[in-house]
Amino acid sequence: MLRTALVTDRRYLNHHPGRAHPERPERVEAMIEMADGLGREGLKFIAPREATLEELALCHDGDYIASVARTAGLDHYAFDPDTRTSPESYRTALLAAGGVLTAAEAVLEAVADNAFAIVRPPGHHALPARAMGFCLFNNVAIAAAWLMQKRGLKRIAIIDWDVHHGNGTQDIFYYSSDVLYVSTHQFPHYPGTGSIDEIGEGPGEGFTVNVPMPSMFGDAEYLRAFDELIIPVCQEFKPEFVLVSAGFDCHFRDPLASMRVTESGFLGMTRRIKRMAAECCEGRMVAVLEGGYDLKALADSGQAVIDELGRDADEPVSPAGDGDRVMPIIERARNARAPIWKMD
Repeated sequence: MLRTALVTDRRYLNHHPGRAHPERPERVEAMIEMADGLGREGLKFIAPREATLEELALCHDGDYIASVARTAGLDHYAFDPDTRTSPESYRTALLAAGGVLTAAEAVLEAVADNAFAIVRPPGHHALPARAMGFCLFNNVAIAAAWLMQKRGLKRIAIIDWDVHHGNGTQDIFYYSSDVLYVSTHQFPHYPGTGSIDEIGEGPGEGFTVNVPMPSMFGDAEYLRAFDELIIPVCQEFKPEFVLVSAGFDCHFRDPLASMRVTESGFLGMTRRIKRMAAECCEGRMVAVLEGGYDLKALADSGQAVIDELGRDADEPVSPAGDGDRVMPIIERARNARAPIWKMD
């Protein structure tokens, strides 16, 4: 059995983006209540710390950080129609970014074998100088930059299965060969990015891999994409740490999208990533909550991921099923990655 750190805190409920907003405090509350009821050996609950301004600046412009800080104490502020703040949103966003760093620290220091950071607000749409898509700071990107610049790692893989393309994460590392960014997402869909031909530029060419899928794809298509493309690409890259943008809005119950993934699909993706991480980087991986807006789907899927993180990495991987509909997308993504990587 593997040891899993769960990093979360009820202070994440202090961000209130607006009445009837889908990214509501009850999301983390549902996840915390689920986790509190697990009672499984090997689970370790860890309180998050706030990210420092220096850590935020690894990915965000100073003027932008200051603009988010100025919202502290304001009744409300709208960065765009979807991305709004309340008096405690800035401090909550610091805690979200810091929560992912706390999880990474726990894994690096062997306090746990892997971790799940149950944080909010989410982060993968946040650009260096812009909030969008419910996101203020890019939690996963900050952790990746921190692992490299503060802890000396050289190759980080970010796997993003949120139903929305993580345009912010892609943008931050688009010119980098040190971070492999892989995204499965509904397409076309918000935010409109993530086409197959977006593969990175300059030294980052080939290190962005997008798998855009039409609506109604489910477990078979997702797991086929992992087996035929995502896991082989990661094995070729040989990451030293794996971060997962774990959005649960590709679940069939989610109100903001039209995909058909089930709890078994999330378990299957987690098992594949965990086995790859065991092969490449001694199992070092952190899953980070992104989207997911149906509370039951969120809690049930989160439990499937947490349960799988605790199982030994040599558990057999169940077949993906046919998933033939995704194969043309996989072939196009393979072809878009040329030229071949040249890595040490």
